[in-house]
Amino acid sequence: MSLRNKSISMGIASCLILLVLTLPSAAAPGVTDSTIVFGQTACFSGPNKNLGLWYRAGILTAFQEQNDRGGVYGRLLRLVSLDDAYEPDLAAANAERFVSENNVFAVIGGVGTPTAKRIVPVLRTAQIPFVGPFTGADFLREAKKYPHIINLRAGYFDEIYEQVHHMIDDLGKRRFGIIYQDDAFGRSVLRNYKEVLDSRDLPILAKTSYSRNTHAVHASLFALDKADLDAILIVGAYAANAEIINLANSLGHKYIIANLSFVLSRELEKRIHSPSDRIVVTEVMPDAQNVNSHVVRQFQQAVKLSPEDHQHPFNEVCLEGYILGRYLIAVLDRMAGELTGALPASLPREYKTEVLGNMGDKLTREQFLKDAMSPAKPVVIGDWVIHFKSGENAGSSYIRLIHLGDDHSEKENHP
Repeated sequence: MSLRNKSISMGIASCLILLVLTLPSAAAPGVTDSTIVFGQTACFSGPNKNLGLWYRAGILTAFQEQNDRGGVYGRLLRLVSLDDAYEPDLAAANAERFVSENNVFAVIGGVGTPTAKRIVPVLRTAQIPFVGPFTGADFLREAKKYPHIINLRAGYFDEIYEQVHHMIDDLGKRRFGIIYQDDAFGRSVLRNYKEVLDSRDLPILAKTSYSRNTHAVHASLFALDKADLDAILIVGAYAANAEIINLANSLGHKYIIANLSFVLSRELEKRIHSPSDRIVVTEVMPDAQNVNSHVVRQFQQAVKLSPEDHQHPFNEVCLEGYILGRYLIAVLDRMAGELTGALPASLPREYKTEVLGNMGDKLTREQFLKDAMSPAKPVVIGDWVIHFKSGENAGSSYIRLIHLGDDHSEKENHP
């Protein structure tokens, strides 16, 4: 480029910068000159609090890693977390607060089906994105009804399908029962379980339930005694499931006992007095301690570099939170790239950063949802790929099936 043409190009670029800097900017909700703020309602108290605490910790690890690099759009990432104790009424109140204050860009990292069921309509009405709920409930995957929901994990139907077919085809089991948490979570999974068993011409021979957030679960096991079962699914969190499994073992039952990813396999195993290969768990994330995985290595390195008071275990819940955080960052980066791509290539990087810093009104929830679930633009985090099919809002169907015996055998489904 000649000196004259280069001068003209820089002059145009300078005019563009001045125009952007002087135009009034109505920042999108949750976006300030220095931050992009996300909201979270999850359980940080009660018997299942570790799920919320660890999920938040993983998100914060990803945010801290990015903030140390200057953030996104020249803005730091912040997370406002409110405790709902895994109670739907508290979750709904938290969601209403996010709506009324309108100070978060999106709500992320919710924990549980009953809480999600209450907050989803609130967020849908306010057109606030709901990203990465820690649940595989079917209703969250109704993309036409809930276009503002972004699921990053496999569904409970996917998990149950793998479990049931494994128990029938590999283990020879035919007599199935279920113990489920009596709420939206348990009833949703009960429907999935029946659907999968129906496809194999097998009935649910016995079913019983218990209340959410209680340790009074023993009676639910006794109710199955007369059915002569050889396999049961327990639908709950790690504390309740562990109590039922320990009682079954103490009574000498030889059931194959299946558990969903909500229990977190390592957390469940800690609470079981006699782990065995009769206990099956499905996970929807890679093994958080397997450094053969690129995303796991990135996760572990990020945790090690975190401030001491932010460090946390290498487990699948923390890893899922980290992947959620990295996914959000990737989508925001993509949006930033699209904006700067319209600027002259010769424009110095610091000018582009300055321009982005004054384009908060371009960072909209609508554009985020469009970019976040684009079938043509999968998000790659290390060796972990989040890919949405056209018309769908679930980006993964990965399942890992584990037996909690001495050999801790695993079986992976790579869709």
